[in-house]
Amino acid sequence: MNHAIQPSFDFHVDDLPIYLRSYDDLAQYFSGQLHGLNTTEKGSRFAHAVAKLVPQTDMGSEFDLPTLNSKKTRDEGIDLIAKRKDGRTLYIQSKLWINKSEDIDNIISKFHAFSQSTLQANNGQLLMNFDSLESSFMVVTLSPIQGLLTQYKKRAFSSKSFYNDLIQAKRLQIIDGHQILTILQASYSKINKVNTKIQLDFETDIIHKDNVYIGVLSSTSLRKLYDKMGDALFFENIRDFLGINNKEKANRKTPNKEIVKTIVNDADKMLSRNNGIVFSAAKVEMGASPKELTLHNSSVVNGCQTTMCIVEHAKQDCYVLAKIVEISESWDIATSANYQNSVADIDLELAQYLRPQLVKRAAAISGVQVDSPLKSPFQIIEDIYDRKVVYEETRLIYIGIFSKSPKNIFEVHYNHLMQDLLQKFYKDDKYGSKIFDIVFSLQTASQRGLKLAQETFKDESYANLFDRLYKEDSLSYRCFITILALCGLVNINIAKRESDPTLEYERMKKFFLEAQKMLDNNSEAFLRCYIYAVKVWMQEVSIDADPTEIQQNMFSRSKSLDFNKLYRNFCVERDMQERMDKFNATNIK
Repeated sequence: MNHAIQPSFDFHVDDLPIYLRSYDDLAQYFSGQLHGLNTTEKGSRFAHAVAKLVPQTDMGSEFDLPTLNSKKTRDEGIDLIAKRKDGRTLYIQSKLWINKSEDIDNIISKFHAFSQSTLQANNGQLLMNFDSLESSFMVVTLSPIQGLLTQYKKRAFSSKSFYNDLIQAKRLQIIDGHQILTILQASYSKINKVNTKIQLDFETDIIHKDNVYIGVLSSTSLRKLYDKMGDALFFENIRDFLGINNKEKANRKTPNKEIVKTIVNDADKMLSRNNGIVFSAAKVEMGASPKELTLHNSSVVNGCQTTMCIVEHAKQDCYVLAKIVEISESWDIATSANYQNSVADIDLELAQYLRPQLVKRAAAISGVQVDSPLKSPFQIIEDIYDRKVVYEETRLIYIGIFSKSPKNIFEVHYNHLMQDLLQKFYKDDKYGSKIFDIVFSLQTASQRGLKLAQETFKDESYANLFDRLYKEDSLSYRCFITILALCGLVNINIAKRESDPTLEYERMKKFFLEAQKMLDNNSEAFLRCYIYAVKVWMQEVSIDADPTEIQQNMFSRSKSLDFNKLYRNFCVERDMQERMDKFNATNIK
């Protein structure tokens, strides 16, 4: 097996901010940002940055966004705490600099002491044992500590036994300065689609025909590539990693579980069973040997699931077929190749404009210039997590706005999408930044609206009939109501489409302009419209239905609603309320 040459991943120097070009540049720049602060202030600023960095790490990605801990517990070595829905907890120490192996021993010793402690209820009863919940620990430092870790492992420190137990149980991760640099580079690439150079080392001589290159990659080589690039490797892939428990069609085995089963139990059969991975590259160059390729501006367009199953589960070498297509436009391969896991037709149609990676980038750059020299390098991570963006909510709102009728949120038919309209908007706005700005603002406003609706529509005679509206997995209802509220807010019914594409484009431009203006400057007006929209929707799904039917058939009844009729009813409600407000304001009785 040929693993002598490791896959390399290089950013073009001119595409990176100075502070991301090397570890020394990062450390020097960050030190400059903290110059003049006292020790406590430096530690606090670093801890705030680490809170946004942790979700980008392997362990931290499984937990919610960390929060700063109380001063008392921080004295015990715990600076941040992140929770998981199953009750497990990640305890984090952020230490700007670690200078000697004794510092590592001190950190691990504090973790050990903390893990032995218990939380006491007010009556003194034992409430929780940290070990029983298999709590995990993380250390984040800007120092390059791999050498210090080697020294630590060789010496007889008091904390070594606990350290070894944590490592064996995979309950400890240490992130140092070099790993921070890699995370930031990958995040920057995800935001800006930095031109990349990837060197691949194949197990076989490469077959080359026209613009296609084919060879076999080992799991070792693929894992090293992912270690260097992270999620930036999948910028052009239609979806993020689904995990091994993703839901598929009834009576169909989930492909990712089958991939993992082969990787774990029949690694030698992976090559014959798996369809392989497809890369796109703007330019491909043969390397020094017939087994080497260098790819420029490259991305995996199909194979995220296979790659991540290998990265997370391969314990012994296995092999996959890799196809590299040299092409300037990758979407003809991306949309035709993504069928190993079922991909909805609508997601294939939308992938060029809407996919998880683009939403993450849009969330990061929305109103922010991330490469501003005035910002700390950790602003990249801050920008990504400044807004809580739920991808599926973004997807449904996007589908509703760009379909012939917003009720396509429930039907999700790809042939109801208005592709011509989308293309016109993206011709003027390459990354769809203006559209995403509105969608993100709309999400924030609708979250407030939903809370207000729950507080408003609360009478026990009917409130429980609509409980489903407020559940996390009922996004379709909320997104539909959100669009109705926005249409009412700007007095434009988007379902009343113009037959002339140019006229429709101009009408929707006005819709987006007015929507952004109102969401930015009159959030209270949107909340009123949201309440009206919820009321109209409730009335329509409950007409001529008994309570049991409302609960059982809410989805089908919502799907059958006429948006034009809903909009008319909304306008009646809005106009009446506006008149009532004027009556109250002038004390007319």
